[in-house]
Amino acid sequence: MHEYHEAIHIIEHAIDQAKAEGKSKVTKINLVIGESSGFSGDSIRLHFEEAAVGTICEGAEICVKPVKTMLRCPNCRELFARRPFHFECPHCGTEGEPSEVGKEMAIESIEAQ
Repeated sequence: MHEYHEAIHIIEHAIDQAKAEGKSKVTKINLVIGESSGFSGDSIRLHFEEAAVGTICEGAEICVKPVKTMLRCPNCRELFARRPFHFECPHCGTEGEPSEVGKEMAIESIEAQ
């Protein structure tokens, strides 16, 4: 259900930005969604399509750029991709710690005309 609220937030933000730029139609919204964010791009897209009806966002394309979850090595500070059941740094072998990379859910850009 949190995807519905996020879709509403995206619509409100897109409308505000389009109006501030003097535009009357949002055509495309580019999102960045981390695989550990708890958000589903498909679910956001579905809720967006339903909630955008009757707004200047109706019919806008939603593009999602996925971001892999990354761990950070506490020893050498390298970022590396999390692999299932393997948390060791590929550079030094130290067990990685969670980072913020892969937890994001953000609007990257909005296109309007």
